[in-house]
Amino acid sequence: MWSWSRDAADPVAQVDYKLLNDGTKELILNSVARQPRTIAGLAKELGLSQPTVHGHVNDLLASELLRDSLEWEKRHPAENYYEPNFPIIKAADRSAFDQVCRLIADQIADAFEGKMPDLRRSLEKNTLAIAGWEFSDVAQFCYASAQREARKILERRGHLPSREKHRNGAEWTFWAEEPGAGEKNR
Repeated sequence: MWSWSRDAADPVAQVDYKLLNDGTKELILNSVARQPRTIAGLAKELGLSQPTVHGHVNDLLASELLRDSLEWEKRHPAENYYEPNFPIIKAADRSAFDQVCRLIADQIADAFEGKMPDLRRSLEKNTLAIAGWEFSDVAQFCYASAQREARKILERRGHLPSREKHRNGAEWTFWAEEPGAGEKNR
């Protein structure tokens, strides 16, 4: 199984997980992430009827999580192959980024640690402290807020693309990661 990620800077991102609510659509996405498939191929692999798979594929196409495969050779003119409409980061590809990403992560962690005294003082000045909350209770919020703001800054500076606006009006970024050696699925 792939690890589905959506806008890592915002864990409550705007992809509607109702689209994946019964697990069948996630099974379809997992299958086409390995290689493009037809409705007949998906039905056979998943042990479902073609009309059932067709309905799920149509939902995934409408939500822009699936697309017609761009580079798959058709055996028949009427058949369509489908693939994810977002990047699939395979373990071997991810390893090419690992060293640099770890260095960036160290710098981010150092910056957050360096500002923890300021964050603690900020807590003392608001109603959360009066209500008995400690910094450990809000530390994850502070980190996520800093990460979201950093993403916005990098988008404004043109170093990160903005989240794409989709036909349904939602703006999201979505990708899948293949678990690395020894990693469990998230």
